[in-house]
Amino acid sequence: MTLNTIKRAILVMAPLFFISACEKPTDDLGFNQIIGGTVEADSLHLNLVSWTAPIDSIVVALDYQTQITLGGYNSTRLLGRSQSTYFGEEKARIVSQLIPNELDLNFGTSPVVDSVRLYLRLTDAYGDTSQAMDIAVYELDQDFEEDSVYYSNYQPRLGAEIGRLNGYLPQPKSNTTFEDELAPAILSVPMDVAYFQNKFANVANGSADEFSSFSKFLDYFKGIQVEAENGASILYTNLASAYTGLRIYYHNSEDTTYAELNVDQDKNVKPINFSTFEQDYTGSSLETMAQDSVNGEDLTFVQAMGGVCTALRFDPSKFQSLLDSGLVINRATVEVYTAQGTGEYVAPSPRMELRSLEGRTLGDRIADFQIDGNGGGTLSRGILRNNKYAFNITRHLFEVLNRKENPTLALVPTTRTTAPHRTILRGGSGLAERATVIVYFTKP
Repeated sequence: MTLNTIKRAILVMAPLFFISACEKPTDDLGFNQIIGGTVEADSLHLNLVSWTAPIDSIVVALDYQTQITLGGYNSTRLLGRSQSTYFGEEKARIVSQLIPNELDLNFGTSPVVDSVRLYLRLTDAYGDTSQAMDIAVYELDQDFEEDSVYYSNYQPRLGAEIGRLNGYLPQPKSNTTFEDELAPAILSVPMDVAYFQNKFANVANGSADEFSSFSKFLDYFKGIQVEAENGASILYTNLASAYTGLRIYYHNSEDTTYAELNVDQDKNVKPINFSTFEQDYTGSSLETMAQDSVNGEDLTFVQAMGGVCTALRFDPSKFQSLLDSGLVINRATVEVYTAQGTGEYVAPSPRMELRSLEGRTLGDRIADFQIDGNGGGTLSRGILRNNKYAFNITRHLFEVLNRKENPTLALVPTTRTTAPHRTILRGGSGLAERATVIVYFTKP
């Protein structure tokens, strides 16, 4: 029987199974069940082997043309640091180009820069916002390569520090003022007046070549990196907001006004922007990353922003029994429960997905996510915080049984570059609510 023939059999038989059959008690099933023997039940519950595995990096921006085809660059970017007993310290920085609102800037006769502010619209925060942050802004000293794909561990060459805000207490839900009017939460960083006097006001006279096109401007002023030197929270920023931008306030012989730079995606040149991430596991549960990939672990860990994932695979002995059983599989699911009482400031990921894991690199989504988008993975809330993720792996299990392979999978957040979520899970070797694969079957 060919692979395609068996697939059709699965799809035809599954509806009949769910209409006519109910799941029998599974007291005698599990690790002690001999799958190839006489089986009276309609499902098998098999524990998974799961552990925590490192990830080298994740993609944070595609090459320029691909990104433009997808609608430009994401407006949500992360900034800050967070602390965790389990995950150590995480750092998120913003790296971005800026372009002027209009070309051929003219600061007029005898311009004097009075002040400069970088405004970032805040929408949310995770972590301990009671701890102050020192924010630093650096000029980028290298161009973005439009043909490059950028990864979370990207570290651009930096120029001078051109902005700083010390002792900032994040208040992402509190109103502020902007241009003397009531406004939503905004992070306002004072910038170096002398730098912008020399780089902008003294040069932009209405005919300066550096300001004659967006591409020439980006060669002249390559962009900025914004980072938090300390603190214990990750801030969500919205770069597309009307409250986000860099304003140069100045006066000349005739007027007092301002010039503005921003990251608008509505012009013929789209400013490249993304967040980069860094993890430091010193002193945390993950410092040595000594994980048992043969027997599995009681607890496993997942980070957005890269770092680590939960690796899992079918128990080899049970996989072989299932391979030899001759059962017709109607459906297969994986259930993984979150750990309780960890005291983490950061919420678990609202949705996860399963991908192949090749060494320290994330591969493609499994077939159930690729073909019909029916992989599941949404966090469901249970009684007494008994929360879990459930995944449909029917197509994936069918593929691996036919190939006689038992590949390692990675359980990762669906959203990894614009969320700081951290999740602690119960592994396949714990005492209760273990990571489990449930196989629904009928005998041929």
